[in-house]
Amino acid sequence: MTDERTAEIMPAEQDQSLSVSVGAVEALTRAEIDIQISTARRYPRSITRFRQEATSLACLDADVAASTFYRLKRKNRDGSYKTIEGPSVRMAEIATVAYGNLRVQSRIVEVNDREVVAQGACLDLEKNIGSSVEVRRRITTKYGKKYSDDMIILTANAACSIAERNAVLKVIPRSYINAILAEARKAASGGAATLK
Repeated sequence: MTDERTAEIMPAEQDQSLSVSVGAVEALTRAEIDIQISTARRYPRSITRFRQEATSLACLDADVAASTFYRLKRKNRDGSYKTIEGPSVRMAEIATVAYGNLRVQSRIVEVNDREVVAQGACLDLEKNIGSSVEVRRRITTKYGKKYSDDMIILTANAACSIAERNAVLKVIPRSYINAILAEARKAASGGAATLK
């Protein structure tokens, strides 16, 4: 009788301990975010300082400046090519550091036979606005063959970086980023003095 009673009680006790653990993790996470928000409000950002710091980081030397933007050639349906360009993952990293008071993260949310799905999130702790973005990256060749495990991991990491970049660029105003990119393009081409 004692063994049957113990067997009946155990699942309920396990459920209770699981809910206590989830509750404790949730409370800890809330406390961390509350501390980060109060710290962000105690030390508010200066947009002038952000622009100066981000520009100096982006224009550190020609190599760093060149890494702040990307250019890709894409073939149109009519056979002609167009160039797509924009701020790179490195630019988002520089902007995140200089802007401050941001909470940024990314994770893989799905891996299936054809693609990986990454989610990036950015929360402005000072202004209490955020963005969450999903990015899909193919894990098959153009012939339909699935990538190797190492290539899937590499693609997943790239998807996380791109998702994080996209989330950051939805929180930091694009006009700020464009001004910094303009200076970085000059520095990359030798048209502006770099810190070095």
